[in-house]
Amino acid sequence: MDSTYQLLEFAAKSWPDKPAIIENGSSISYRELYAQTELLKAELLQLGLTKGQGLGVMGRNGSVFVAMMLAGMACGAVVLPISHQLKAAEIDCLIRDTKLHAVLDDQSGVQPVDTDLVMLPCAQHVLRFAWLEQAKNEPVTPLSDAAFIRYTSGTTGSSKGVVLSHQSILQRVEVATKALSLTPDDAVLWVLPMAFHFLVTVLVYMRSGARMIVCKDLLAQTIIHDANQHQATFLYASPMHFRLLAADASGELMPTLKNAISTSAGLPLNIAEAFAKRFNLAVTQAYGIIEIGLPLLDSLSGKEKKPQSVGFPAVGFSVELLNDDNKTVAEGKVGRLAIRGPGMFDAYLKPWKAVDQVMVDGWFMTGDLARRDIDGRIVICGREKSMINVSGNKAFPEEIEAVLDRHSAIEGSRVYGQVHPLMGEIVCAEVVLVNNAVLDVEDVLRFCRVQLSTYKVPQRLKQVENITQTHSGKLKRV
Repeated sequence: MDSTYQLLEFAAKSWPDKPAIIENGSSISYRELYAQTELLKAELLQLGLTKGQGLGVMGRNGSVFVAMMLAGMACGAVVLPISHQLKAAEIDCLIRDTKLHAVLDDQSGVQPVDTDLVMLPCAQHVLRFAWLEQAKNEPVTPLSDAAFIRYTSGTTGSSKGVVLSHQSILQRVEVATKALSLTPDDAVLWVLPMAFHFLVTVLVYMRSGARMIVCKDLLAQTIIHDANQHQATFLYASPMHFRLLAADASGELMPTLKNAISTSAGLPLNIAEAFAKRFNLAVTQAYGIIEIGLPLLDSLSGKEKKPQSVGFPAVGFSVELLNDDNKTVAEGKVGRLAIRGPGMFDAYLKPWKAVDQVMVDGWFMTGDLARRDIDGRIVICGREKSMINVSGNKAFPEEIEAVLDRHSAIEGSRVYGQVHPLMGEIVCAEVVLVNNAVLDVEDVLRFCRVQLSTYKVPQRLKQVENITQTHSGKLKRV
């Protein structure tokens, strides 16, 4: 294959009558999805969309969003997925930073631009298309084979536009397809926002001939109902979804589920254990990163699952843990997580920086700190930029948050460092309480002291109404 669009062509030829996507009580086959996308591609070509132009694609989860993304790629455009939940100012910023040529949306969010609109039919929907002021003959990137741009979550810094070519996308799809081991008999329960998780998941399911069950909302009862109605075998979700499901009190199981994978952020062990107890199914963690794809995944079969780890390198990937001098750390020590393998991103958009300029001695530095277990599994300890240095001791917010979140009165937490004249930094925490709970600071600190070294116990504790997350579901750091 030379183009990402050929993944849909392949699926339509291989499994024409199999359901591709199930949504709103109906399904669309791979043949129908391909036909729908072909019609939209023809409309976009007629409007003048062509190779190298930047196309923003904005919409909610579903077959129409998939068709919009793939139709844009089929025209040779470089597509940028945009969440329909973004506000006008956020969309303006994306358009300005990326220098898009056009925007296509499904009318599920705010109108992204005020320029003249062309209305395009797509299945039972009417889409909006608008040209922007960018000169049409100026490509959105210097990369001739560019296909996709997505911005990083910006959890601890400014967001970066990650550029991928068709070849890079196809490479990472093949690796992830082997790692996830899906078949045409699998049914994937879809709960993640497609605008942030289109690569590689949607394309892997398509490559495997699996069907996607798009949940209409994120209520636990909806997810469980859809899983059982459509015999879901595979759940790929974030810690938030596993928390909601573990707290469900209906007692109803999801007996057809074979694998449950957590991604996008670290999964607290107490949530993994609660989900496993509630549904009789262990959770597996995956390490996904837009610059690389899916390089790490815990065992889906054979070996015992360890939800506290992100598992082993996928086929073709190498992983190393490095110190500040880029030398390998001693066995069992925490180091900077470095990865290399197939399907690496091609460049950062602004300022333009090719992947070779980003790599360090052939390694991509993820920004995460990790250790390697005795069995070879990788355990993420935290982010380099969020690590708290308390009198020379390293404290990781993620570890402290996991302890706080186990307290019966706490629904969620965020830990951060604050400058201190004597200790360098001290540990501070914000907590959201469960309904009707009252914050007992001493009780929480006693709880922490039992499970954490003294320097990791929060020096300051503050109750807040909510904790900000990024649009992709990651905790927004200070």
